Amino acid sequence: MRKLTCPCDQVFSVDFPESVNLDSAPETTENIKNGSFLSCICPSCNAVLHTEFNTRFEWPSKKVNIKLIPEVERVSFLSGNMKEESDVQIVIGFAELSDRISVLENNLDPLIIEAIKYHLVLKASENNPEAKIIILFEGFKKNGDLEFHIHGLKTDQVAVTLVPSTIYETLKTEAHDHPEAEPFASLVNGSYVSVQNILIEEIPNV
Repeated sequence: MRKLTCPCDQVFSVDFPESVNLDSAPETTENIKNGSFLSCICPSCNAVLHTEFNTRFEWPSKKVNIKLIPEVERVSFLSGNMKEESDVQIVIGFAELSDRISVLENNLDPLIIEAIKYHLVLKASENNPEAKIIILFEGFKKNGDLEFHIHGLKTDQVAVTLVPSTIYETLKTEAHDHPEAEPFASLVNGSYVSVQNILIEEIPNV
């Protein structure tokens, strides 16, 4: 059981799992992508609460384990103040969890997807240097293009951009041949692979 405090000050417990096997509970992947996983209703005010708890996801069919760390613990994790598990891919915050589920569902390499995001953030920042940009992978189009949604360029608007699969394959080859090259090296921080690892001086407002 996990304890929650609603903004209405009601304290209650919810039965959220600490570990989930995604092969045994395949509906969980869809619940993550639609935002209902780790959501509950306050018994006092009936507000819908979207929560984040440390949760481990085992995905044997994909040969991967994922560890969700709440967004509020980002600084602590990146500062090295949290024990890191060697057999997991770290994601920080629910948006990164949903994104990583989509990436792995489509049998894509998270490092290459984050490299594409890096280039998209650079381009988007040229048009709006003050924007706090978040880019999420959404899936494949019928023609094989990769679809990304860019949040933060305009208030309450989401920009959709398509990236040809040839770019993904080119970056994948570059990462394989030169893993020490940028941006690949800077995208990796232990088991946490994310564009968020790039220094803010290099990509403003990431």
